Amino acid sequence: MSANDHEPSTANRFALVTGAGSGSGRAIAIALAEDGCDVGILGRRTEALEETATAIRALGRRTCILSTDVCDESAVAAAMEVFLAWSGGRADVLVNAAGIPGPLLGETIGELKVKDFDAVMATNLRGPFLLMSHLLPVMCRQGNGRVINIGGNHGMRGRAGRASYASSKWALRGLTRSAALEVGKHGVTANLVAPGAIAVDRMRQRWADQAEAEGVSEAVVLERYVQSLGVALQRTNDTADVVAAVRFLAGEGGRNITGQEIVVDGGVIV
Repeated sequence: MSANDHEPSTANRFALVTGAGSGSGRAIAIALAEDGCDVGILGRRTEALEETATAIRALGRRTCILSTDVCDESAVAAAMEVFLAWSGGRADVLVNAAGIPGPLLGETIGELKVKDFDAVMATNLRGPFLLMSHLLPVMCRQGNGRVINIGGNHGMRGRAGRASYASSKWALRGLTRSAALEVGKHGVTANLVAPGAIAVDRMRQRWADQAEAEGVSEAVVLERYVQSLGVALQRTNDTADVVAAVRFLAGEGGRNITGQEIVVDGGVIV
């Protein structure tokens, strides 16, 4: 019988979510609390983390706020000491959701500044590596654990003018697969969820402004948008879609899945 044949469900486990102050990270942290986890939340903005913490506590779950930059090795090490002291030395689920898009003005290689490239790689790749470096050994000693990295579908195909972001997400796939091979014998899984563009408030406002400027309905603007991306399902991606994939991998459904990538983009990558 393997170490994880009787692995517990998501309930009564300790999770850590990075980038938990906003967006997908915040939604994932709250969802894991809904599923019964006590959740450590890590990010740079304390005020935003406090809002996430309030939502988690309202669900009757415990939370630990870690105001930390995932790029800072010493700060991450200190934060992990605090988290493990709080959790009693356990780490059952790690979701690396912190990430930045990098320059959005379409700078090509040769125009893209080295400092901007380095900043994206530091957050999107070095950050997950640092968290995994601290918590994978804990999971291996336990004999079970789930690592879920949030990638992106640009890491499946590349994107002109987004070299830094696409490179970071390609590399995160390699990190995830390598980890899966290293820790599988200990009953630990490592997988990646790769969203497409998510219809966050910023994007919805942009579509509304465009519709007003052109004198057309928002539905027309949205239809053009999904067609330009080649979305098979012809609808935008929502944060809830990403959350559902994470919940699946963190729960019983993900018990025997490792080293895999779930693309959540409505059928752009097919």
